[in-house]
Amino acid sequence: MDKFLRRKDSSSSTDDEEPRTSVTKNLKKVVKRKYDEDYIKYGFSWCGDETAPRPQCIICGDQLSNESMVPSKLKRHLYSSHPSCANKDKQYFKRCLEQNKKQKKFMKSAVTVSEKALEASYHVAKLIARQKKPHTVGETLIKPACMKIVRLMLGPNEVKEVNKVSLFADTVKRRIHDMSSDILGTLIKKLLSAEKFDD
Repeated sequence: MDKFLRRKDSSSSTDDEEPRTSVTKNLKKVVKRKYDEDYIKYGFSWCGDETAPRPQCIICGDQLSNESMVPSKLKRHLYSSHPSCANKDKQYFKRCLEQNKKQKKFMKSAVTVSEKALEASYHVAKLIARQKKPHTVGETLIKPACMKIVRLMLGPNEVKEVNKVSLFADTVKRRIHDMSSDILGTLIKKLLSAEKFDD
């Protein structure tokens, strides 16, 4: 009993002490669960890495941990979070999954800016900076003028492409700042590599 009540001094060790077990022996082995196609009846698909997929609710988009890829936990989420969908069949969830995929694809295409539109935005920002015009001229004059010209010369379908070019005042300001920072960085590199300034 005394050995439990006494504080052990780290510098002195006795022979009757048991050697400490390593921490690695006490750790549980991490089990990486795989997605089963049958989990769709609980309203779940998967996302993330294929070696350790994470269940994702088709209805609300919640992502659970890999350890939650057990039918009982998926079913509990369905019944507690979406009781109105609890009695739906597999086909309902498959339709929802397809609709979600189409929606993601549409949003990705709508949000991403093409490289040509980005390049055009930088060229217009450069023109605005060279002419020392206010940054708002891009969205108030240049873009509407370009859209009218394209509509008259090429047609309404091409106007959608011109509309993708971002010429808001904040965007023009950011583009000009990016270009000036790049020019300054290039100039500093050239000056540092020049032999005439070495002492």
